[in-house]
Amino acid sequence: MRAIVRFSAFLSIVLTPFFVHAIVEPPGALISFVSPDSSQHADLLLTPASTLKVVTATVALKQLGKDYRYTTKLSIKPSDKGMHLRLHMRGDPSFTSQDLVTLLNKAKTRFGSKVASIQVDDSEFTGHNRSQGQVWNDIGICFAAPASSLNIDNNCINGNLKPGKVGQLSRLHISDSRLLNIDNQIITVSQNHPDCEQNLRVGDHNQYSLQGCIKANSSMMPLRFSINDEQRYFSTKLKRNLVRAGLSFKGNISYQQQLSPYYESVHHLSAPLLELLEYMLVESDNLTADSVFKTLAREQQRAGTYQQASKVVVEQLSALGLDLSRAQIRDGSGLSRENLISANLLYQIMQLWQSDPQLQALIKRLPIAGQTGTLKYRRSLTRAPLKAQVLAKSGYVNGVVNLVGFIEKGDQLRPFVLMANGVSLNEQEATAVKKRQTLHPILRYEKEWLEQQWQAFN
Repeated sequence: MRAIVRFSAFLSIVLTPFFVHAIVEPPGALISFVSPDSSQHADLLLTPASTLKVVTATVALKQLGKDYRYTTKLSIKPSDKGMHLRLHMRGDPSFTSQDLVTLLNKAKTRFGSKVASIQVDDSEFTGHNRSQGQVWNDIGICFAAPASSLNIDNNCINGNLKPGKVGQLSRLHISDSRLLNIDNQIITVSQNHPDCEQNLRVGDHNQYSLQGCIKANSSMMPLRFSINDEQRYFSTKLKRNLVRAGLSFKGNISYQQQLSPYYESVHHLSAPLLELLEYMLVESDNLTADSVFKTLAREQQRAGTYQQASKVVVEQLSALGLDLSRAQIRDGSGLSRENLISANLLYQIMQLWQSDPQLQALIKRLPIAGQTGTLKYRRSLTRAPLKAQVLAKSGYVNGVVNLVGFIEKGDQLRPFVLMANGVSLNEQEATAVKKRQTLHPILRYEKEWLEQQWQAFN
């Protein structure tokens, strides 16, 4: 008996560091995770949200290479009547008005200030400008701006909404009403009025309307709208930048597909792909993700559609030895609610990032806990031991809270995937979280689970 007691005591001393307390899962949520020494529901197909961007980054870097750049070309045919211009847009998600002005200035320096005609080639991306399964009420909001051949200035317009006097319309400011016209019907109500909501209705030709109410004691509400009519938006931008560049043009801008370039040309190159992917991952930029996604198809001489890009992604990852036979990939951003992917597949991709020299650069381009991007203020990651030691891509849509990446200790990395679907709060929980009286139950679970992973990391 004494020997048994001693052996039990020995076991308790030796094994105690390896025992971890059970973490209570939030009611109703389905938790899936994978780490080097544990997993749960790892093969279930779940909504990835923005963690799908690690898939996009993987295929883009393998297929296109870190030095790939988008090339926007302005081709020119001089004539006695002025320059005939053809602008060949290629869906560069980082393209700006300043880039366009620089191109126009180059043409002006070489061929003068008079423009006889302008044609724009917008054939790079075709099909629907938003992915299958994207939530309809995301349309009109900047984070869901359409990925277009005509990308410029993020395809977004800034604004803000302020309360007016009670019973009167609120005050809506739009940074540029020529680009987007919004009929504001938001009424100001007393601060004791029941909860208000604001609804955006998206019409044709970038004509929107706002309806609902705002309380008189509300703070200014920052707004960011996406455009819905790419050609109208781009035409306004182009005409304005012609003036900025000092060019004279009185005709109409025409849009055509597959335009052959004129002999003379000037070019704008984007930053290298690796820089674009870093911005996509750190800021979770959907426009970059979906533009790169469509570019994968175009660079294989296929139609620049979501459907063709999805096929390319599946083919490329399958060639790397991954099984995507049941996965559903509808876009590159994760905005579609039809995307379905398992924690196990995401974990295998993280392992690829560690083992493949071409992909290793992506690890250091993930957001850093408590420091950068979407993890800078994530409340589960802002304190030791996790702060600055977790490099990960988050994913959030209504009912979904995911995180995929690495825990870093010294020069060692521990990959992990943590996915939560079916996330819902009762009224009391939602109020406490909103008032920051408590940590969101999923974030509390995330914090405790990651701390256990940290402790298990030798």
